[in-house]
Amino acid sequence: MRWAWMVLAGALLQPALTQAQASAEPPAPQSDTPAAQESEAQAFPVAGKVELVEGDVLIINVGGGRRPRLDTPIYEGEAVHTGRDGEVHLRMEDGGLVAVRPGTRMSIAQFRAEGQDSDRMTLGLLEGGFRALTGWIARFNRANYTVRTPNVTIGVRGTDHEPFVIPEGSPLGEPGTYDKVNQGGTYLESAQGRIEVEPGRTAFAHLRRAERPRLLTRAPGFFRGGRHEARITERYQQIQQRLEGQREQRRQRFQERRNERGPRLEERRQRLDGRRSERETRKPEAGERRRGAQERRPRGERERPQRGRER
Repeated sequence: MRWAWMVLAGALLQPALTQAQASAEPPAPQSDTPAAQESEAQAFPVAGKVELVEGDVLIINVGGGRRPRLDTPIYEGEAVHTGRDGEVHLRMEDGGLVAVRPGTRMSIAQFRAEGQDSDRMTLGLLEGGFRALTGWIARFNRANYTVRTPNVTIGVRGTDHEPFVIPEGSPLGEPGTYDKVNQGGTYLESAQGRIEVEPGRTAFAHLRRAERPRLLTRAPGFFRGGRHEARITERYQQIQQRLEGQREQRRQRFQERRNERGPRLEERRQRLDGRRSERETRKPEAGERRRGAQERRPRGERERPQRGRER
């Protein structure tokens, strides 16, 4: 189940997000017990923790849904649904921040933050939007940070940006993917082409039309900030100043864990090798016992299987 889920997430989102596609409102949680709801997700890396939550917010995985509280972890592969009054800010493990807007369905499709060049982050966005202050993954491994929507891939270069998806039939505006850049820069890439987006500009890619993404003359009205917008803007410089040190601390921590695991892994390997050798030693003994038992059987019984094979 785990790997099937991640394969689908790689295409866009995981089943937890897809199965809720028919409803704009988050489903009711299956349990109020955080431990019960997190049990399935804990097989995946922690991607971030909740630092602010207001209104109707649900975190979904294959085990069900749970209502987040402060410091609730969110794991790779989980989806976040917010209602019309819902907002949740996620402090990501790579030092970044993702502020999920009301009326949004998004997911943490891929996440790895160990302070290495292999670190990566893929966010899926099906509807609504979020504001992302990117962490060290986008700064040091730009190609490893992407946002995937139904019709485009968004890439960045050390950025404060706001992707937004309007589904077909919505009264908010033309259906498609929008991205507003506050700091840094992004690009929108679809099957029809790619466009670079500079600070202060907004790009758009239509959901159905076979046309290249384009820059808009002004940001649409739905990009209005919430009451926490000033707080998010202040965080940008703070985050950027700390990223290099946080990345190095993370790298050292994971290296220490690997060093601690090394002797245990070697001991386990030796035990497995010993068991394998023991099985190999027993094979000839088992063969001799089978041959001895066959010879002790009456001659007619020994011949019956042979005649059956000839038929």
